[in-house]
Amino acid sequence: MTSVVHNLHEEYDVYIGREVPEHGIASSKWGNPFVMADESDTERSRAIAAYREWVVAQPELMASLEELRGQRLGCWCAPKGCHGDVLVELLEECGA
Repeated sequence: MTSVVHNLHEEYDVYIGREVPEHGIASSKWGNPFVMADESDTERSRAIAAYREWVVAQPELMASLEELRGQRLGCWCAPKGCHGDVLVELLEECGA
C-alpha cells in the first residue's frame, strides 16, 4: 500500500518534495511546484488542488506513476494534507 510519511520522522522509499540543501536532499520530479503562501488550511488546500490539476497534465509523470505503488512517499507535510495524498489517490484510481 502506498502511503505518505514525514521524511524526517519515518523511513521512506521515495522523496517527493523540493530540494532542501541544508538536509542534503535533492528535489524530486514528484515535488509540488505550488508553494504555500502561509500555513493556513485554505492555502494548503489551494496548493494541493493546484498540484492535482498540474500533475494529471504531465504525461511523463503520469506514465511513471506506477513506480510509486507500494512505496512510502517522504514529504515535509505529513501527517497534514499533502500533494503526496494526490499521488496516492491517483494510484488508487488506476486500480489495484
